[in-house]
Amino acid sequence: MLKCQKPLFSLDENVHYLNCAYKSPLLKNGEEMAKKALLNERNPFNLKPHSYFEISDEIRIEFSNIIHCHKNEIALFPSTSYGFANVFNNLKVTQVKAITVENEFPSGFFSIKKWCLENEIMLQTLTRNELSAKDWNQKILDSIDEKTNVVFMSSVHWMDGTKFDIKKIGKKCKSVGAYFIVDGTQSVGAMNINVKEFNIDALICAGYKWLFGPYSMALGYFSSKFNNGTPIEESWMNRTNAEEFNNLTDYDSKYKTMAGRYNVGETANFVLSPIMLNGLKQLNNWGISNIETYCKKLADLLLKQLIPLGIKFEEKNYFNPHLFSLGLPDYIDNLNFKKKLDNKNIYVSLRGKNIRVSINVFNNQSDINMLIEAVKSVLK
Repeated sequence: MLKCQKPLFSLDENVHYLNCAYKSPLLKNGEEMAKKALLNERNPFNLKPHSYFEISDEIRIEFSNIIHCHKNEIALFPSTSYGFANVFNNLKVTQVKAITVENEFPSGFFSIKKWCLENEIMLQTLTRNELSAKDWNQKILDSIDEKTNVVFMSSVHWMDGTKFDIKKIGKKCKSVGAYFIVDGTQSVGAMNINVKEFNIDALICAGYKWLFGPYSMALGYFSSKFNNGTPIEESWMNRTNAEEFNNLTDYDSKYKTMAGRYNVGETANFVLSPIMLNGLKQLNNWGISNIETYCKKLADLLLKQLIPLGIKFEEKNYFNPHLFSLGLPDYIDNLNFKKKLDNKNIYVSLRGKNIRVSINVFNNQSDINMLIEAVKSVLK
């Protein structure tokens, strides 16, 4: 069974960081990788042609192991917005309707909104209102029909942690011939995501949260539906002859096979890539299932103490142990409560009206107990 991994991070013992959904702390090994990478920049004569491609390939291998696909189906970006731009730049118009859910993260929402406007597609945003998580999921499934061109959504809602049944949604999309595009930022690395089993056509994921990577790196999966697409930029590095430095001015017009064509230019970010690779290797070493089990153990401690006090959480099948919101009584001002938590070195996020808590392997029972006591202190 996985134990607390806090010693692998530079977190102060007096800091209770329950906020990995905001940004993960760097692994100590990642810090050392970054320092070493900076020093390597001093001496560019050490860089060989293969240096521009090897580390990116290693990243693809590690990430493909996490989401269960082939490494050639993985592309590297500087951001999720870059990834979504590539996805929607290559989405074929086949029907008249697109579907998303309310309060999606802006990067993805703006991408699908723009695509819909450009192609005169109706964008249907499915609201939750007072629905349970179960009924909201059913509303999504019922809305997917033969008129649906694409469904875009997160696997876990970034604001409150609501779990979406993306396996069922992906199956429904496949049955009607709709694209299924997923933002995996708040799930990949913390829960099992199998892009093949879930019938996901494209998955885009930020690297700086649950993947323990740096800010300004993101990763994406592209199914075979995108194999012949056109990238949003013309880089020499996504051409088939990119590794032949002496032949670059042959101007090979052919893109790399599969997802390689969607890589950002200057793919081998020599400073950031080692941090990204280190994070992915560590995740594969721990095992995603073990991470899920560890987070559930800590979340269960919280639920056991707070549910009897009237704090509300998502129903069992739609509750994420790594990311969830506290359903505090209405008389509690969440903004003031968040400030009180900050003063106690308990770090969470306020998203909309939600106090969002996120647990990872660097957290321990002390972090959970501190949050429990803080909640109890504001209850009447």
